[in-house]
Amino acid sequence: MASKLVASLKKNKALAELVASEVVKDEFVSTNCIPVNLLLSGKIKGGIKKGKISQICADSGWGKSMIGLNVLKAAQQQGFDCVVIDTEKAFNRDLAASLGINVDDIAIFESSLVPELKRIVANINNDLSRAEQRNVFILLDSWGPIVEQQVLDKAAAASTAVNMSGAKFKNELATVLSCYSNTVLVLNHVYATLQQYGDAFAIPGGKKLYFLSDAIMMASSAAKAKDKNGAIYGKIITASVKKGRAAKEFAKTKFLIEHSGGINPYYGLLDDSIEAGVVFKPKAGRYARTDYDVDQTTGEVTRQWKEDELYCAKFWIPLYTDEKFNKYIEQKFAFADEELISATQDVIAMINGEAELPEETKLVAENETEENMTLDVSNDEE
Repeated sequence: MASKLVASLKKNKALAELVASEVVKDEFVSTNCIPVNLLLSGKIKGGIKKGKISQICADSGWGKSMIGLNVLKAAQQQGFDCVVIDTEKAFNRDLAASLGINVDDIAIFESSLVPELKRIVANINNDLSRAEQRNVFILLDSWGPIVEQQVLDKAAAASTAVNMSGAKFKNELATVLSCYSNTVLVLNHVYATLQQYGDAFAIPGGKKLYFLSDAIMMASSAAKAKDKNGAIYGKIITASVKKGRAAKEFAKTKFLIEHSGGINPYYGLLDDSIEAGVVFKPKAGRYARTDYDVDQTTGEVTRQWKEDELYCAKFWIPLYTDEKFNKYIEQKFAFADEELISATQDVIAMINGEAELPEETKLVAENETEENMTLDVSNDEE
């Protein structure tokens, strides 16, 4: 029997704006880098989720701002109202324009003070409906320089007192961001934990933003990318899912930042494509795609690719659209759409004898192991 209270609440005009009256289908804004899309959403055609807060956390020079610009471009192309909050006072208009971003159609604010940032966010959302708020994209670059007024007051007074309340004020700002339904990408730094076990890096700036984020990608290392002659042409960044509501936590992959060209959208999934069976090695140092470089009648390999030829649209776009590869890659990175145990097994009902015991028991895989995990509870992060 339907609840009269619930029915009346749904019809209450005073609460109409607050009632989640319809299921909002997940929509994404792409980073234009498939490995990063996978870490944020578990989907090749994913990215940051519309109407949610996402974070990209990495050391300086590891591609945060470039990914942010890619998302900004995609958001503008999708018709979002785009806002940049530049706390570092380093937004590169020329670089943004060279990427195809209409800089004149973006509101760019320069501030790192918590009170001013809260005022900016509140004014962005004045008189907007929830649907309109979701169509506002905010790029906050970055979380690290944000300070509260007290720090400046102490500096003006030549105070030697150490500020101990930074995380508290950043937590308040994170709460303000979460009160609206904007699509937010926060770029954040990392710091070395110096721990023997667990993550090598931790995310600074208060725990609240961590709790409120829908997805967090964290880069953990950078290696030199060298050509066959040994010349360095970029960096290979290893990154993982630090927190994911759509992507599996701890899933890991790599992406490439080239000195000339920026982030390469085709690097990072070669090993996965081989494991999926859509790419193979006809001989050492050569690669071929099972369904595109092989004569399906004779089985003859019609084209072989050297590794330095692989990372281009011609090789990867057919694979990004390949059903078999999509299924494999999303099973690896995304939460499976499987039946939950609690959907069919009511423990209290079984204890009370009101339900029968299930016939089969799901066993833990033999090769499944428990790894040491640590929780960062340092005082300045609470």
